[in-house]
Amino acid sequence: MLTRAILESILKETDNSRNLEMVQGRLKEKLKGMKFLLVLDDVWNEHRDQWKSLQTALKYGAKGSKILITTRINKVASIMESSNTHQLKQLQKDHSWQVFAKYAFQDDNSKSNSVLEEIGIKIVEKCQGLPLALETVGGLLQSKSYVSEWKGVLRSGIWDLPIEDSKIIPALLLSYYHLPSHLQRCFAYCALFPKGHKFDKESLILSWMAENFLQCSHQSKSPEEVGEQYFNDMLSRSFFQKSIPKEMMYNNTVFVMHDLLNDLAKYVSGEMCYRLGVDRPGSIPKTTRHFSTVKNPVKCDEYKSLCDAKRLRTFRSIYRNCGMSIQELISNFKFLRLLSLPDCRNIKEVPDTIVSLIHLRSLDLSFTDIERLPDSICSLYNLQVLKLNCCYLLKELPSTLHELTKLRRLELIETSLRKAPVLFGTLKNLQVWMGKFEVSKSSNIQQLGELDVHGELSIKNLENMVNPCDALVVALKKKTNLVGLHLQWSL
Repeated sequence: MLTRAILESILKETDNSRNLEMVQGRLKEKLKGMKFLLVLDDVWNEHRDQWKSLQTALKYGAKGSKILITTRINKVASIMESSNTHQLKQLQKDHSWQVFAKYAFQDDNSKSNSVLEEIGIKIVEKCQGLPLALETVGGLLQSKSYVSEWKGVLRSGIWDLPIEDSKIIPALLLSYYHLPSHLQRCFAYCALFPKGHKFDKESLILSWMAENFLQCSHQSKSPEEVGEQYFNDMLSRSFFQKSIPKEMMYNNTVFVMHDLLNDLAKYVSGEMCYRLGVDRPGSIPKTTRHFSTVKNPVKCDEYKSLCDAKRLRTFRSIYRNCGMSIQELISNFKFLRLLSLPDCRNIKEVPDTIVSLIHLRSLDLSFTDIERLPDSICSLYNLQVLKLNCCYLLKELPSTLHELTKLRRLELIETSLRKAPVLFGTLKNLQVWMGKFEVSKSSNIQQLGELDVHGELSIKNLENMVNPCDALVVALKKKTNLVGLHLQWSL
C-alpha cells in the first residue's frame, strides 16, 4: 500500500495494481535516474522485513536521493538504518507563543487586551513547548473572553498532576475538564477507537445519537444538527483532526484522533469502554458499557468474560471478525443500543429473536451475506439507524418496515433492491441512502417519490417502466439532497 502511495504521488493518478512486484516494478522505472526526497511521517512500524521490502524500489533513485522519517520510537530509527538522527526538542518560547496565540486569539486581538496576553504567556510556560498542548489549550481559551476564566485555567491544579501517574499531558486533561458535560461524554465514547483509526464524522454523530448523548433542547434542530454542532465544537478545540485518506467514506470527510488524545479518551472513560485486542487482556469489567473488537483475529476465550457485562450498550466490530454469533449477542445483551457488525461474513441470517433487543437504536449489518431481514425487526420501535450497505444478497426489505416510526436513517448503498416497502413515505423524518434502485416489471417506481433520498442514486432497468408519467410522480428534481443521479437502460 505504501509503495503504491509513493508511485501515485509521482504519477498524479490512481494505480489499481494489487501485486507488490508489479507496483515495485513500475516504481523502479519511474525512479531510475531521478533524484528524490521522500518524507515518511509518524512511522510506527518496527518490522525490519517490511522496511527492506519497501526499500527494494527506492534504491533505484539517483545518487543524492534522501528519505526523511519522523517517528516517536527510537527503535524505528535503528531498524531503518538511519545515517543521521535528530531528537526534536520542545518549541522555544517565542515559537510556543505563536502557536498558542494562533488558536487562543481571534483576529489577533491579543494586542488590544494586554491582561489576557500576560496571563497567556504564563499558560504557555506551563505547556512546556509541547505543540499539541499549546494548540489544545489555545483552542479551549478561544471561546473565553473574561480575565477570570483565563486565570481559572492558569491556577488549575491539574498542571501539577504527575504525568507518570496519569500518563496524560496535564494540558490535555485540563482541556477535557473544561469541556461542557455533554461534550465530555461524546469524547470519552471515542475511547472505543484504536490509535490511528480513521472515522467518518456522520457515523460518529449517529453513534452519539444512538447512545442518547445529543441534547435536543430546541425543537427547531434535528438530532443530526445537534450532533454536527457537538462535533464542530470538539473539532475547534483540536480534539479531532482531519485525515487525508485516499478515498472518502461515502459522502463525508474522514477524521482521526491524535494518539495522545486517544490516550486521554481511554483515561477519562475508565472501565466504561473496553477495546478487545488493545486494552489490557483479562477479565472485562462488569461495569463496561461500550465494547469494540479492534483486532483480527481474536481468541474466542477472550470473549468469555464479556458475558458478565450484562448491561452492555454498545457492541462494535471494527474489524471483520466480531468473535460471537449474532444469536449469542442477542441472548446475552438485552440492553444494547448500538450493534455494529459490518463486514462480518459469518453472518448469513438475522434470527427472529432480535425482537428482544427492545432498546436497540442503531443496527449496522453492512457487507454481510444476509439474504433477508426477519419481519420481527419491524418490532424494534426504538430503532433510528439501519445500515445495510453492500449487502449484495439482499433484494427486498420487510413489507412492514414502515412500522419503525422512529427510523431516521436507512443506508442501502450498493445494495440492489428490486422493491421498496410500501408506505415508506409515512416516515416523515426518514433519510434514505439508496445507491441503486432496480426497476422491474412488477415494481412500482412511484415509491421513490415518497422517499427523502440522499447522496447518489442509480436507477437501473428503466426500460421496465411501463407508464412514462411515473417519472412525474417520482419528482427527482424536488429531491434536493441528491448529489448524483445515474439513469440506466438495458439494451
